[in-house]
Amino acid sequence: MTSNGRTIARLVAALAWVVVAAIAFATLTNVGFVYWLYFKLSPFLLRPDVKTYVYIEHVAAFAVLGILFTIAYPRRTLLVCVIVIGGAAVLEVLQTLTPDRHGTLVDALQKMAGGGAGILLTKGTMRLFSAARRKS
Repeated sequence: MTSNGRTIARLVAALAWVVVAAIAFATLTNVGFVYWLYFKLSPFLLRPDVKTYVYIEHVAAFAVLGILFTIAYPRRTLLVCVIVIGGAAVLEVLQTLTPDRHGTLVDALQKMAGGGAGILLTKGTMRLFSAARRKS
């Protein structure tokens, strides 16, 4: 890997860990923050109902997390899966310890599905680019 490639990988890794912190904050903070965020973002998302928004947010946030970690650590797929999918489970358990939030199995499965989709999509895309690079 070139020097530029290593620098980009480090930046993506740093961004992935920042996204972990942001997701943890949003998951464990006061529920009012979630509603504030919904009311700020809903006009850009065609005003979905709160339930639909939460589903989209769970899947999208963890898909992005899966994409970032897969790019940052392309040869450590098991580690990426543990961080992304295990992180979803841990955050849901921790959410049950907060006074105004509740972790649910459905939420955990939504987050895990999003993370898994992000990982699979990125791994597949990386393989396609690798195969195309070998052909040329």
